[in-house]
Amino acid sequence: MTYKETITIKDEVVTQQEIKKSKFITYLMPVETEDEAKDYLKLVKKMHPKATHHCSAYIVKGIERSNDDGEPASSAGLPMLEVLRGNRMEGVIAVVVRYFGGTELGVGGLIRAYGSSVTLGIQEAEILRPQIIYIYVLKFDYQYTNDVENFLASIGTVENREYTDRAEYTVYLQDESTIKELEDITRGTIIINKEGERIELVGGNHGN
Repeated sequence: MTYKETITIKDEVVTQQEIKKSKFITYLMPVETEDEAKDYLKLVKKMHPKATHHCSAYIVKGIERSNDDGEPASSAGLPMLEVLRGNRMEGVIAVVVRYFGGTELGVGGLIRAYGSSVTLGIQEAEILRPQIIYIYVLKFDYQYTNDVENFLASIGTVENREYTDRAEYTVYLQDESTIKELEDITRGTIIINKEGERIELVGGNHGN
């Protein structure tokens, strides 16, 4: 997958649902390495030592792993992994802790229970999506400072300001399509130089 095809989550998310008296507690956590994912799984197990199962799935840097932890083969970890795949997740581990309620769910019921548990967690998570950030350096006369500031406030962020014979701003933009409007604002006196691009994770929306 390319960076445009994958998303991740900002922070840890914990959700819970009950199905036929069995309690399913879902933990989602952003991780950067497989070791971090394994350490997080150990932590969740320590938090729930009396749980019946601690099923898990993660996708980290192209590595995919899942574990049924005693549930019937492919009834827990795999459906969890499929939900991560289907939501284009990267750098995320899902752990679903089950406390058995006394009623067997059957393989089909387990697949739905574990899959829906991860879906519920994703719906509550703050999603981070890769975004291209365009970097520009602007040089302009001081008389246009307020006009330039007001315009930039609507399209990007000023990362650095320097003041010598002219004002010099380094700005980060998510949309560079309107940057040329500064030429009209400054009556053609501004110097606009594009310095490059980078990728940042931008969030704010939930999975639902």
